[in-house]
Amino acid sequence: MAEVSIPYSRKNSWHAYGRGASLAFALLYAPALAFGQADIHGQLIETKPAKPVPELTLTDLAQEQPANLAAYKGKPLIVNLWATWCGPCVTEMPSLAKLAGDLKDQGVAVVAISEDRGGKFVVDPFLKEHGLTGLPIYLDKTMSTGKALKEATILPMTILIDAGGNEIGRVKGDRDWDSPESRAEVVKLFGLKS
Repeated sequence: MAEVSIPYSRKNSWHAYGRGASLAFALLYAPALAFGQADIHGQLIETKPAKPVPELTLTDLAQEQPANLAAYKGKPLIVNLWATWCGPCVTEMPSLAKLAGDLKDQGVAVVAISEDRGGKFVVDPFLKEHGLTGLPIYLDKTMSTGKALKEATILPMTILIDAGGNEIGRVKGDRDWDSPESRAEVVKLFGLKS
């Protein structure tokens, strides 16, 4: 499991959530370790049979308006659940942002849904501090996304959705989305040109 050490400062107010959130992450992940599921951490597992993704109640970070994923209907979509206090999420975000830019020309959208309770007040400073751009960010103000997507019990969690709105793959835990292996798996699953 990737870990990141981020120095504390008053400017990094989002880091104040870190200790409690890390404990919560460990408690959620512990059952997977106990029951031998740790070996799937970070692996892209195909969803068979594909299953419809439910409507999600979100808030668009940029416009601060209620939103859903309907704007992406008809195109392949990669949805990442993350939080600013989650070390593996922090590690994964730059490669996810790069993947978003690389797949844009092939019609695949990549979006990130923040599970931060502090919403915009912690997410905006985090994105600026880490120079993360080009990745549409949504907020899960109702904290209902994980439950709606079923089995979304750890962060980060990434769901691959086909153009018909069906989940076709899932990654539990962090992953280097910029690696040749990751790219090849995404291309294969979505049936893209390599």
